[in-house]
Amino acid sequence: MKLLILTDGINGVVYHRIYAPHLRMQINGEAEVDVCQSQSEWMTVDLTPYDVIVFSRWLGKNQYDVLKRITDAGKPYVIDVDDYWVLPKYNPAYWAYRKGIKNSIKDAINYADAVFCTTQKLANEVRTINENVYIVPNCLDTSHNQWKQPKEKNERVKIGWVGGITHEEDLKLIADDINSMDVDFYICGYTPSDHWNNIVKLIPKANIVQGTSVFEYGEVYKHFDFVLAPLQDNHFNNCKSELKIVEAAAYSLPIICSAVYPYLYHTGNDGVIFATQNNWKASIEKLIDAGHSVRQSMGESNRIYCETYHNLELHNLTRLSVYQSLCK
Repeated sequence: MKLLILTDGINGVVYHRIYAPHLRMQINGEAEVDVCQSQSEWMTVDLTPYDVIVFSRWLGKNQYDVLKRITDAGKPYVIDVDDYWVLPKYNPAYWAYRKGIKNSIKDAINYADAVFCTTQKLANEVRTINENVYIVPNCLDTSHNQWKQPKEKNERVKIGWVGGITHEEDLKLIADDINSMDVDFYICGYTPSDHWNNIVKLIPKANIVQGTSVFEYGEVYKHFDFVLAPLQDNHFNNCKSELKIVEAAAYSLPIICSAVYPYLYHTGNDGVIFATQNNWKASIEKLIDAGHSVRQSMGESNRIYCETYHNLELHNLTRLSVYQSLCK
């Protein structure tokens, strides 16, 4: 079976949803995978040798021409969707999505032979457009070096948050509590921009860690004793995935999350504390006061839970099964 991946570079979404799982397939000898990373080449690449075409979300300004090429070549395609396509107004990409990206994603879903997505709530939205949807949870390939660094032993508890510019509203949920506490708190992912500067101003006492590439960012988790995952309760966010829990699990860390979906999928995970009614101070103090051994035990529970339910090899079986069915 031969797969062609169409991607315009490797960002965080492509790394987790396309690059890592399909690289693992190739390493395991389960599929032969080629990658085409230039939009201009999408219009010229020979599609004849390939059994299935795969891409994430949408195909940019030339999408409809590329989809016509795929159709004319008689090739099936699978689209991977990791976010809901209707954004809240505070999202920096809101106007770009409203102007055209939203409809392009919906059209790509509509004509796809199959759709992969991350959670049940997102699958419900996809199903209104295309019934051939399969839930493939976010997973990590923890054999990569960024997930295997030695953990630091801290004399003073260090608390981390890892994310991007779309999370300004989410960080507002924890800002007042963090600012009122005597804690070592770190914001990781900073890159110079107005949005990031607004985020930094929310929590002036925070230590700021510059962002790195998708192949290295996971290493920041080695510095922390536990991490936070605040999330505003709205439909767009409810359709997101539990990736922050899975990342913490890679370093056997406990995590405090907003008591909203998608994090509520992990109610059976003993490594997760839910900040009910956004009472972050109480949850943070509870985890600090619990001591190192309790945090260590909770982190181990998180690791075991995510190795069980967010196992890359396991969920790649779904991908492979769908690809094989499309080759018949």
